[in-house]
Amino acid sequence: MAAREFGDLLGLPQALPDMPVSPLVPAYADLRAQQAALGLRHAADGLFPPAPGRPAPTVRFLVLDGLRIPGRGGRPQHVDRALLARLGAELSRTGASSDTASRAGLLARYDAVLAHDPMGLRRIVLYELLRLLHEEPRGPRPEAAVDLGVDPAEASALALAARRAPRLDAARRAAAETLPDAWRERRIRHARSLAAQLPTPLHDQRVARLVARIDARARHVDDLLREADALARAGDPAAAERYLSAAQAAEDDPHALRGLVRTGRRGGLQAEPGRAGVRLVWRHDTAGTDTRHRTTGPDIRHDTTGPDIRNRKWRILRHTAGHAPVPAGEAEAPPPGDGTNSAAVLTFTDTAAPLGERVRYAVLPLDGGRIAGLPLVCADVLVAPEADDIALTDARARVDATWRTPPGARSVEVVRTGPRPGTTAAGVSAGPHGFRDDGLTPGTYTYRISCVYRTAAGRDVRSPGVRVRRTVHPWPDAVTALTVRPGDTPGTLAVTWTGGTEGEVRLVEWPGPPPPPGQDLPVGGPLPPRLPWPGCGTGGFRPPSGTTANVTALTVLGERAVTGASVRIHVPEAVGALTARRTAPGRVRLTFDWPRAADRVLVRWWQDGTAQERSIARSTYLREGLHLDVTASVARFQAEPLGVADVDVLLPPAPAEADIPADVAVAYTVERAGRFSGRRRVSIRAGILGGAGRALPDLPEFLLVARTAAEPLPRTPDDGTPVLRVSGRELSDGPVRRDVGAAVAAAGIRRPYTLRAFLLGPHARAVRLEDPPYNDLVVR
Repeated sequence: MAAREFGDLLGLPQALPDMPVSPLVPAYADLRAQQAALGLRHAADGLFPPAPGRPAPTVRFLVLDGLRIPGRGGRPQHVDRALLARLGAELSRTGASSDTASRAGLLARYDAVLAHDPMGLRRIVLYELLRLLHEEPRGPRPEAAVDLGVDPAEASALALAARRAPRLDAARRAAAETLPDAWRERRIRHARSLAAQLPTPLHDQRVARLVARIDARARHVDDLLREADALARAGDPAAAERYLSAAQAAEDDPHALRGLVRTGRRGGLQAEPGRAGVRLVWRHDTAGTDTRHRTTGPDIRHDTTGPDIRNRKWRILRHTAGHAPVPAGEAEAPPPGDGTNSAAVLTFTDTAAPLGERVRYAVLPLDGGRIAGLPLVCADVLVAPEADDIALTDARARVDATWRTPPGARSVEVVRTGPRPGTTAAGVSAGPHGFRDDGLTPGTYTYRISCVYRTAAGRDVRSPGVRVRRTVHPWPDAVTALTVRPGDTPGTLAVTWTGGTEGEVRLVEWPGPPPPPGQDLPVGGPLPPRLPWPGCGTGGFRPPSGTTANVTALTVLGERAVTGASVRIHVPEAVGALTARRTAPGRVRLTFDWPRAADRVLVRWWQDGTAQERSIARSTYLREGLHLDVTASVARFQAEPLGVADVDVLLPPAPAEADIPADVAVAYTVERAGRFSGRRRVSIRAGILGGAGRALPDLPEFLLVARTAAEPLPRTPDDGTPVLRVSGRELSDGPVRRDVGAAVAAAGIRRPYTLRAFLLGPHARAVRLEDPPYNDLVVR
């Protein structure tokens, strides 16, 4: 290193250069964030590889007379772009890692600084060293400079320079660091306010020159604005070009932006408030660049050929009354090579538009991020989105409405007019998502639905409103009473009703439980079909047997219908094929076809001048049958189903009937002539049991069959060989005795064999046959 300390000839005050007040690099905050993420104290630490286990590099560097670090043999070498390239190459040989990639990115950032200013990196290091020394609790000291990596030969000089340099607080430091960004982005008004916060007098010559350029630019902008205002007052369209030049020189000047919004071109930009914000629409070939009236000024360069409007971005300005225009965002046109039409429509949605305020939008064409031409300007628009998805339906004497309320709306107001012209408007109570307007007469009504918003100043602002119309239609009257009774003709129903004068009354079979009377049905919805039963004159029907139905009266008027009274009707199915047969003395068995949908059947019978009845359940009948106790006299039977209990009208069918004559029993015995004679005779005896003195009815034919004893006892006449026939007349004349031995032998049947008698003919069911004991029927 140097043999003498810095400034040993001239003295430190004369030898030290002025210390930097600002790093003078764009986006310095990002650079500091990169260094902090790597744990670096200042930019010089980034020039040395980190030592394992040590928080900071121990290599010393020089900075007062140019930024130098030790090279080969310990000789100082200037930090230039070639050195940074060598450091990057050495870093890449250490292997890939996230830390390596971050350091490589930092070196690339340093290279960009040197490409713009060969002394730029030294300025950054000096600026950061001064900040660190000022933050020392004991103030700037040589020892503190050495701890920061400064070569001891320059430590004392740097500490003295730090004590002489102005100490910046947080606000001044932020102003110094962001001043280059404001100048680069042409935010001259902001840059001027930042420059005003810097310490005075400014000994940093580069910063002083920048501040002078900012002041000159600001004065030039003021001159342009005075010219533009004068032209605008005179109605000269050239005022727009002056405002444009001012805005290009100072893109954050509110006066220039207001002038552009006020004098920009109208008609090419449309704005429509909606749920998501204010939607802007324009064609990207409608904004061009016209340089005929450009006015140049200090440090302002124009491309007089104009930018290519087919590959351009736009900046959207929002101007609220009483406030300066503010950027709302940017939009970009499709590149010319993507096949998109050059006249494609561009859209932009301002999601931060202030609700309830009246705003105006301007779309500024940009070239390289700078304003490149006059804007397109829309008409003033009230940021008060309307309700959408509005749906109105009418019902009896009312209108129902639903909608979607936009975000931010405090309430919804509804005003109704109609149905006649000149009707006074009336407010309708509405909720956030709809309303119900009752008590309306038939006619067409108009509703204006407006959303209410509250501004930042606390004012309630109402949207213009959406107008919708709905017609309230007349509705039919309900049937209030429905009367159904059995008709004069058996098996028919007579129907009458009251009400239902406004409309057509239809009788329908309602599926399931019927609705309550007076219920309006959905407009245009499906209706149950009319009763399918055949008619039998005015107001009469013949329902099918087995019907159980809910009959409802509907009143229909056009597409509208209302339910009326309902009646539940049951038409049981008749009992079929009723027969009665005596099975034993004093017992009768009834058989019949069980009617469908019936749970019980009622049986009545009349005998000896008395009447009796019995109710039997279906399960009992199927399991046990139906047996009744009777006398030997003539009896008459009727059977009919019992109706459903929960019905209003029961239409019973005609009962099934059956008769049995007086009890007549035919008995027979097998007589034996002698034990060893081998002869068997059959004696037939007929008589009316319990009916002595009465005339006998027509008796059936008597048939005796034989069968070998090895086979079962005959159960039907076809189960054996007939060996004896006796007519009914013969039975009526008295006991009949016949010898059957010869007939059995002639049939080829050998002993042992069995005999069995049967009754044949139409009167067989009316006469009971009494068989002798089984052992008497076997002939051995």
